[in-house]
Amino acid sequence: MSPRTDVREWRPPTEAPVIAHPRMRARRAEVARGVNRRRVRRLKAVLGVICTIVWALVALRSPLLDVDRVQVVGADRVPVADVTRAVGSGPGTPLIDVDLNGARTGVAALPWVDEVRVTRHWPGTIRIVVTERHEVATVSAVRPDEANGWALVDADGRVLAVTAARPDLPALPGERDVAPGQALDDDDQRALAILGDLPTALRSATDTTADGADGLELVLDDGFRVVLGDGDDLVAKAEAAIAVRQHAETAGGACRIDVRVPTAPVLTTGRGCA
Repeated sequence: MSPRTDVREWRPPTEAPVIAHPRMRARRAEVARGVNRRRVRRLKAVLGVICTIVWALVALRSPLLDVDRVQVVGADRVPVADVTRAVGSGPGTPLIDVDLNGARTGVAALPWVDEVRVTRHWPGTIRIVVTERHEVATVSAVRPDEANGWALVDADGRVLAVTAARPDLPALPGERDVAPGQALDDDDQRALAILGDLPTALRSATDTTADGADGLELVLDDGFRVVLGDGDDLVAKAEAAIAVRQHAETAGGACRIDVRVPTAPVLTTGRGCA
């Protein structure tokens, strides 16, 4: 007979429940309360930011922060009323809603305006600083629907204004159908660029310009004709033309001064030099 074997089921020993120390329980409770306090503080901060933004948006569109004044600086030839009208935002408009780029574009389109800077100044001012263009020549303006006159043009070929009487400026040859704000063609612009860079002493003595076979020519107010050619060395060319002209005043029949090479100006005398 085989010996009897007892088979018993093994069970892990039962662990006794761990009882936390009172100090540990207090510490855990304090940590939980700290987490809750931080969450409440973050929530209050977020709500504070939202309220601040809402109140700021309300305040920016309140009468306290609307446009009270449009300040224009540098406008001499351009009417201030035209500048303020071109801004497109007048008194009563919320300052935050003013389109600065649009205002800049509108003012820059005015004939006399060369450069413009538009800024916003709280609580209620729009400041516009204008740099104006300067006329260097005139041209006969023929306008079908209006009275003819004389157009003032700058060195870029832009028409600045039209006057009834001819101004004391060099005149381009021919007539043009132009209005303020328009630009003359490329050929005129090349001549005007030269006139713009020409020293005042010679430009103020010029009556008209002409397109000669040798380039741009100036017809002076005393009948002398100065051949400039291109726009290079204009200061030297002007000095040479003035010096030769002063010398030629005593030489009968002198009428043409070629300063295309300013170091070797040529004076033409006699018949047929007109």
